[in-house]
Amino acid sequence: MAVLPKTMILNSSERRLVEQHVAVLSRFLDLEEPFEMREKMMSNDNAIGVMIAALLVKKGSRMDAAISEALSEDYLDALEDMPAWAVREAVRKWNRSESPQLDKKPHDFNWRPEPPTLRRLAQLERWGVEGRIVQLKRILNAVERVEYSDEHRLEMLTKLQGVMPGRQLSEAAE
Repeated sequence: MAVLPKTMILNSSERRLVEQHVAVLSRFLDLEEPFEMREKMMSNDNAIGVMIAALLVKKGSRMDAAISEALSEDYLDALEDMPAWAVREAVRKWNRSESPQLDKKPHDFNWRPEPPTLRRLAQLERWGVEGRIVQLKRILNAVERVEYSDEHRLEMLTKLQGVMPGRQLSEAAE
Protein backbone atom coordinates (compact mmCIF):
# COMPACT_ATOMS: atom_id res chain seq x y z
CA MET A 1 0.00 0.00 0.00
CA ALA A 2 1.32 3.41 -0.92
CA VAL A 3 1.72 5.98 1.83
CA LEU A 4 1.91 9.58 0.66
CA PRO A 5 2.15 12.99 2.29
CA LYS A 6 -1.18 14.77 2.63
CA THR A 7 -0.27 17.17 -0.18
CA MET A 8 0.09 14.26 -2.63
CA ILE A 9 -3.20 12.50 -1.86
CA LEU A 10 -5.50 12.88 -4.86
CA ASN A 11 -8.51 15.14 -4.57
CA SER A 12 -11.84 14.06 -6.07
CA SER A 13 -11.26 15.58 -9.53
CA GLU A 14 -7.75 14.09 -9.73
CA ARG A 15 -9.13 10.71 -8.61
CA ARG A 16 -11.75 10.86 -11.35
CA LEU A 17 -9.09 11.56 -13.99
CA VAL A 18 -6.87 8.72 -12.79
CA GLU A 19 -9.85 6.32 -12.62
CA GLN A 20 -10.79 7.28 -16.19
CA HIS A 21 -7.22 6.67 -17.31
CA VAL A 22 -7.20 3.25 -15.62
CA ALA A 23 -10.47 2.42 -17.41
CA VAL A 24 -8.97 3.42 -20.77
CA LEU A 25 -5.81 1.40 -20.14
CA SER A 26 -7.89 -1.60 -19.01
CA ARG A 27 -9.59 -1.64 -22.39
CA PHE A 28 -6.19 -2.40 -23.94
CA LEU A 29 -6.13 -5.67 -21.97
CA ASP A 30 -9.69 -6.64 -22.94
CA LEU A 31 -9.56 -9.35 -25.61
CA GLU A 32 -13.15 -8.51 -26.61
CA GLU A 33 -12.12 -4.99 -27.62
CA PRO A 34 -12.09 -4.51 -31.44
CA PHE A 35 -8.74 -3.77 -33.08
CA GLU A 36 -8.19 -1.55 -36.10
CA MET A 37 -5.84 -3.01 -38.66
CA ARG A 38 -5.38 -1.98 -42.26
CA GLU A 39 -8.18 0.55 -41.82
CA LYS A 40 -10.62 -2.20 -40.80
CA MET A 41 -12.08 -3.00 -37.41
CA MET A 42 -11.48 -6.63 -36.48
CA SER A 43 -11.94 -8.86 -33.50
CA ASN A 44 -8.81 -9.60 -31.50
CA ASP A 45 -8.66 -13.17 -32.88
CA ASN A 46 -9.10 -12.05 -36.49
CA ALA A 47 -6.40 -9.40 -36.18
CA ILE A 48 -3.96 -11.93 -34.73
CA GLY A 49 -4.87 -14.33 -37.55
CA VAL A 50 -4.04 -11.66 -40.14
CA MET A 51 -0.71 -10.98 -38.44
CA ILE A 52 0.13 -14.68 -38.37
CA ALA A 53 -0.73 -15.06 -42.06
CA ALA A 54 1.56 -12.14 -42.86
CA LEU A 55 4.38 -13.71 -40.84
CA LEU A 56 4.03 -17.02 -42.65
CA VAL A 57 4.31 -15.58 -46.16
CA LYS A 58 7.47 -13.58 -45.64
CA LYS A 59 11.10 -14.30 -44.92
CA GLY A 60 11.35 -17.97 -45.34
CA SER A 61 10.99 -20.93 -47.59
CA ARG A 62 7.70 -21.82 -49.22
CA MET A 63 5.48 -24.02 -47.12
CA ASP A 64 2.97 -26.58 -48.15
CA ALA A 65 -0.55 -26.35 -46.73
CA ALA A 66 0.06 -28.89 -43.93
CA ILE A 67 3.17 -27.12 -42.63
CA SER A 68 1.49 -23.73 -42.90
CA GLU A 69 -1.55 -24.99 -40.98
CA ALA A 70 0.57 -26.59 -38.28
CA LEU A 71 2.68 -23.47 -37.84
CA SER A 72 -0.48 -21.31 -37.76
CA GLU A 73 -1.81 -23.49 -34.94
CA ASP A 74 1.45 -23.04 -33.03
CA TYR A 75 1.19 -19.25 -33.32
CA LEU A 76 -2.50 -19.28 -32.37
CA ASP A 77 -1.75 -21.43 -29.31
CA ALA A 78 1.06 -19.09 -28.28
CA LEU A 79 -0.94 -15.89 -28.78
CA GLU A 80 -4.49 -16.86 -27.86
CA ASP A 81 -4.56 -14.77 -24.67
CA MET A 82 -2.63 -11.78 -26.02
CA PRO A 83 -4.22 -8.50 -27.07
CA ALA A 84 -3.76 -7.87 -30.79
CA TRP A 85 -2.09 -4.49 -30.24
CA ALA A 86 0.64 -6.18 -28.13
CA VAL A 87 1.28 -8.76 -30.86
CA ARG A 88 1.32 -6.01 -33.49
CA GLU A 89 3.80 -3.98 -31.47
CA ALA A 90 6.01 -7.05 -30.93
CA VAL A 91 5.99 -7.76 -34.69
CA ARG A 92 6.67 -4.09 -35.48
CA LYS A 93 9.67 -4.01 -33.15
CA TRP A 94 10.89 -7.31 -34.61
CA ASN A 95 10.66 -5.90 -38.13
CA ARG A 96 12.66 -2.86 -37.01
CA SER A 97 15.27 -4.98 -35.18
CA GLU A 98 14.25 -3.26 -31.94
CA SER A 99 13.05 -6.29 -29.99
CA PRO A 100 14.70 -6.68 -26.60
CA GLN A 101 16.92 -9.68 -26.04
CA LEU A 102 15.36 -12.63 -24.26
CA ASP A 103 17.55 -14.75 -21.98
CA LYS A 104 20.52 -12.56 -23.00
CA LYS A 105 20.49 -14.09 -26.47
CA PRO A 106 20.55 -11.84 -29.53
CA HIS A 107 17.80 -12.31 -32.10
CA ASP A 108 18.34 -13.19 -35.72
CA PHE A 109 15.98 -10.69 -37.30
CA ASN A 110 16.43 -12.28 -40.73
CA TRP A 111 13.80 -14.87 -39.79
CA ARG A 112 10.33 -14.60 -38.34
CA PRO A 113 10.13 -15.05 -34.57
CA GLU A 114 9.16 -18.49 -33.37
CA PRO A 115 5.77 -18.70 -31.61
CA PRO A 116 7.19 -18.77 -28.04
CA THR A 117 9.51 -15.86 -28.83
CA LEU A 118 6.69 -13.78 -30.30
CA ARG A 119 4.56 -14.58 -27.24
CA ARG A 120 7.26 -13.41 -24.84
CA LEU A 121 7.79 -10.21 -26.84
CA ALA A 122 4.04 -9.52 -26.85
CA GLN A 123 3.94 -10.18 -23.09
CA LEU A 124 6.57 -7.50 -22.57
CA GLU A 125 4.33 -5.02 -24.37
CA ARG A 126 1.26 -6.06 -22.37
CA TRP A 127 3.17 -5.95 -19.08
CA GLY A 128 3.97 -2.27 -19.68
CA VAL A 129 0.25 -1.44 -19.66
CA GLU A 130 -0.48 -3.80 -16.76
CA GLY A 131 2.34 -2.23 -14.75
CA ARG A 132 1.01 1.27 -15.37
CA ILE A 133 -2.46 0.18 -14.20
CA VAL A 134 -0.97 -1.27 -11.00
CA GLN A 135 0.94 1.96 -10.33
CA LEU A 136 -2.14 4.11 -10.85
CA LYS A 137 -4.27 1.87 -8.62
CA ARG A 138 -1.64 2.14 -5.88
CA ILE A 139 -1.88 5.92 -6.11
CA LEU A 140 -5.68 5.72 -6.01
CA ASN A 141 -5.54 3.53 -2.90
CA ALA A 142 -2.77 5.47 -1.18
CA VAL A 143 -3.24 6.46 2.41
CA GLU A 144 -2.07 9.64 4.01
CA ARG A 145 1.18 9.49 5.92
CA VAL A 146 0.63 10.36 9.55
CA GLU A 147 3.00 13.05 10.68
CA TYR A 148 3.50 13.65 14.37
CA SER A 149 4.60 16.85 16.04
CA ASP A 150 7.83 16.98 18.04
CA GLU A 151 5.73 17.33 21.21
CA HIS A 152 3.78 14.16 20.43
CA ARG A 153 6.98 12.31 19.59
CA LEU A 154 8.55 13.34 22.90
CA GLU A 155 5.41 12.26 24.77
CA MET A 156 5.50 8.83 23.12
CA LEU A 157 9.21 8.42 23.85
CA THR A 158 8.52 9.22 27.50
CA LYS A 159 5.77 6.60 27.61
CA LEU A 160 8.08 4.12 25.88
CA GLN A 161 10.71 4.76 28.52
CA GLY A 162 8.12 3.79 31.14
CA VAL A 163 7.55 0.49 29.33
CA MET A 164 11.27 -0.12 28.79
CA PRO A 165 12.88 1.00 32.09
CA GLY A 166 16.61 1.28 32.27
CA ARG A 167 16.97 2.70 28.78
CA GLN A 168 17.88 6.28 28.14
CA LEU A 169 15.42 8.47 26.23
CA SER A 170 18.09 9.03 23.58
CA GLU A 171 18.51 5.23 23.15
CA ALA A 172 14.78 4.80 22.67
CA ALA A 173 14.82 7.50 20.00
CA GLU A 174 17.32 5.48 17.98
